[in-house]
Amino acid sequence: MDLQTRRIYERGLKSYDKGDIAQAVADLESVAKRYPEYPDVRNALGLAYSMAGKYKKAVEAFQKAVDLNPEYIEAYINLAIALNELSRFDEAISAFETAARLETREKGPSPKLKAEIANTYHRLGDTYFELGEFRKARNEYRRALKVCPDYLDVKRKLAQTYIETRNYRRARELLTEVVEENPKYVEAKILLGLVHYRLGETKKAKTLWQEVLRLSPENPKARAYLNMIKHHG
Repeated sequence: MDLQTRRIYERGLKSYDKGDIAQAVADLESVAKRYPEYPDVRNALGLAYSMAGKYKKAVEAFQKAVDLNPEYIEAYINLAIALNELSRFDEAISAFETAARLETREKGPSPKLKAEIANTYHRLGDTYFELGEFRKARNEYRRALKVCPDYLDVKRKLAQTYIETRNYRRARELLTEVVEENPKYVEAKILLGLVHYRLGETKKAKTLWQEVLRLSPENPKARAYLNMIKHHG
């Protein structure tokens, strides 16, 4: 890279660090045109596009970076994050997994990378859940838990997929684990109470909802369910 272009590149990086994203994009685009085969330039440009909310352009820049350097771990992670923002979850997962394979070869996947992968599975699961595709949602939540087994929110949502498909015993098992790990997890206690109620275990349900009210006295769900028991037995 010639000296003049190097200065433009460094100015673009400094502009990015200062939050002057428009200047960063302008400088880095200029450098990328002059030196299209530099993966670091493409990665930096992708970051600037991401900060500007131009995720499609960011994906193109990061993809070019990994095409130029197939072992560019940081660019794969950045590509995955940009794809995630576009809700292109399957592609994001693939990019994360590539980064994980490369990182594992060197030193093992970092906690940050594992969290990113798990969160992508989690978001994909949420999307399927909202669409009523409960079995597909279940598969994604399971994948998230395989990467990060201590994600209680994901375990709760996995239990909800079983509730939706009326597998209350499996839901009870999962929610019991969640509540044992975090006795103050109000939403999990409410759901576990509902599962007990649907399994005919009314006393257990009542106890749980009363515990919720001790933790959260104005909780409308717990109050509604307790009133339901009072009126219907």
